[in-house]
Amino acid sequence: MLKSFFAEKEIKNRLSNVLKTDPHIFDLLLEKIEFNKYLRFKKTLRQLLRKILAMGIKEYLKSLSSKELVNRINIPSSKKKIIFVTGLPTFNLAGISIYLRKTGKFETVLLTENPWLIGFFKQHFDTVYVYNSYYDVAHILVTSKPYIVHIQGSLHHYFLGVIAKCLDRTSMIIGFNDIPSLTELPEENREKLWGISNDAHLDYFSEEFLFKRADGIILTMNTFVAGDKLRLRHESTIPLLEFPTYVCDEFLSEEEKYSRKDGNIHLVYGGIITSSDKPRELFGDNQFIALAKKLINQGLCFHMYPSPHFSPFQIKKLYQDYIQLAAETPKFTFEQGMPQDKAIKEFSRYDFATMMSIFDGMKLNTFHWNTSMPSKFFTYLSAGLPVIVSEEHGNISALVRKYECGIVVSQKDLDNLFDIIKQHDYEKLKTNVRRAREELSMEKHIGRLIEFYERVYNNNG
Repeated sequence: MLKSFFAEKEIKNRLSNVLKTDPHIFDLLLEKIEFNKYLRFKKTLRQLLRKILAMGIKEYLKSLSSKELVNRINIPSSKKKIIFVTGLPTFNLAGISIYLRKTGKFETVLLTENPWLIGFFKQHFDTVYVYNSYYDVAHILVTSKPYIVHIQGSLHHYFLGVIAKCLDRTSMIIGFNDIPSLTELPEENREKLWGISNDAHLDYFSEEFLFKRADGIILTMNTFVAGDKLRLRHESTIPLLEFPTYVCDEFLSEEEKYSRKDGNIHLVYGGIITSSDKPRELFGDNQFIALAKKLINQGLCFHMYPSPHFSPFQIKKLYQDYIQLAAETPKFTFEQGMPQDKAIKEFSRYDFATMMSIFDGMKLNTFHWNTSMPSKFFTYLSAGLPVIVSEEHGNISALVRKYECGIVVSQKDLDNLFDIIKQHDYEKLKTNVRRAREELSMEKHIGRLIEFYERVYNNNG
């Protein structure tokens, strides 16, 4: 009891810099960390049930406690220990961990809130820990002594970076998966849709805080151009690295095509899908019912896989119109999302991957679209698929043109996509995909990340 009291006091003391900067944000952080024991108990109980459902009772009973985890991290070793902290773990972390471990110089630990993909990540990390609460994370950070803490940021989880920087004396790197000021809704739209959002306040505060106080910044889904603009905006001199998802040789797959059996052209999309009840002007790029019907009417087969972070219950609740469309026509399927390795294997059975949208009536953030590098592009390359991409997706369009590994289409092209596909040499496109994934492989680029870690560590030493 006394130990817990001193731990809470230490956490609050180390967050005092935030209190001086913004008392409201300080209060929000304390709320997030769940100092209220009743709220923490509710969260822990919920996590307990989720972990048992995801892992099974036997595997759950083998799980480390937070104390055992800290002891494992703090045991002296010849290997440099890196803690990766995330809310929803992104698949790029698996690739990073694989190639760090291959050097024989690193040990990797993943802290994640989401238990549903734990089986996949356990294959590629030395240790995976599903935390019960953000207080759990705070306690681990304040008591552990790793080589580096690597936070994988995502919308509504960037506060983890603020907590890590305040609590841990180790070098802290933040990976920006979606940059809040480039991807979140303008304030008037946020308030219109959801009211005043504390998560959004925390995201914007965290972005500025981390651009000024993190020890290093990794751009996971945006180019250096975006990062440089934000460093200028935030008057930041923090070391910056552009390091997208990249292709891992371990996950490459090229299975027999469905088209060889039925003669149809099969297109696949895997990734974020926004439910149809959200306003089209803001979310239309990730709403695909109209696109699906357009493709099906041309005789194309279209297959969709939502994010694997969604449970079957969430999918049934959010995507009834997609499920209904799949029931009405055999040329459209809507399946459960899958972990990276299984998704790549299944996707390789299709002919083309899609990064297309219908943009009528949308408000586009053109700077974001011209500097973004969604992870699905690298997933598609891993599956050996040429990519059909809307020209509005400026950065990906440029990559597709550079490597000649797909087809760039305009909005008017969507109505005769079948004919456009037939005009291309498919075997040549597949050959170019292989060339692109060699150039964009994790094995080829991991050295840059290791050098960045060393630079940040030495700067902070």
